[in-house]
Amino acid sequence: MSSAAPQDDAVLATRAGRYREYAPSPVLGAHFCCLWSHDIHDGANQRIAIVPDGYCDIVWMGGRLVVAGPDRSSAFPFLAGSERIVGARFAPGAAAEWLNVPLCDIVGQSIPLEDFWGAPALRLNELLSGCAEPHERLLQLKAALEQKAAKREPPASDMGSVFARASDISKSENVADVMLDELSIGARQLRRRCHTHFGYGPKTLARIRRFQGMLGLCRSSKVLPLAELAVAAGYADQAHMTRDAREISTLTPMQLQQQIAG
Repeated sequence: MSSAAPQDDAVLATRAGRYREYAPSPVLGAHFCCLWSHDIHDGANQRIAIVPDGYCDIVWMGGRLVVAGPDRSSAFPFLAGSERIVGARFAPGAAAEWLNVPLCDIVGQSIPLEDFWGAPALRLNELLSGCAEPHERLLQLKAALEQKAAKREPPASDMGSVFARASDISKSENVADVMLDELSIGARQLRRRCHTHFGYGPKTLARIRRFQGMLGLCRSSKVLPLAELAVAAGYADQAHMTRDAREISTLTPMQLQQQIAG
């Protein structure tokens, strides 16, 4: 999804309705992290802040199936009140093979699924549009993906390892060096594979995953002072955290804390 300028009226997506994740079936487990649904609150249209997380999703919303490419910064779409969205989140390293495109080509974009899968995507979209309830729509999406997954080899595990390392890096470590040591590949190859499978290089991926780790700490029961939050999330200091949060989400850590706690 495309990024935008700061939006003072934007609401974090997690606060805009009821969001739920569902574990993938055994057939889908190697290819997808989860399936999910998001029921937007009834009422007036809302501007939603969708923050980067390093993932790529197949999404049904507004009556059509799209691929939501990985983002570098937040997107701020308007969503209609009472919108019922369902989706499937690719596992790290899986999306490029399913879509037959390097993810660096679709960063920040929302592209109709038929651009990747042609007529089968149009037929699936018609099937989902005919569902009366979101749960039924999610089951139909799950069944269609299971059919495709049964004919595919699981993705290579190296990009899953890179994603896990990027999500758990400490402030004292050099992200790329750690990944290179663990994978025993060259820096150029690591960068190329990250661009293919995540849309950007290892340092950008780690920066986005560190931001997501900070949001996870904000969701915990204990509200940390900002200086402590920065240390716990792996930032050099509070100023570093604030700068990253503003550049990635347009919101300050305090604003993020307030929205998450609200």
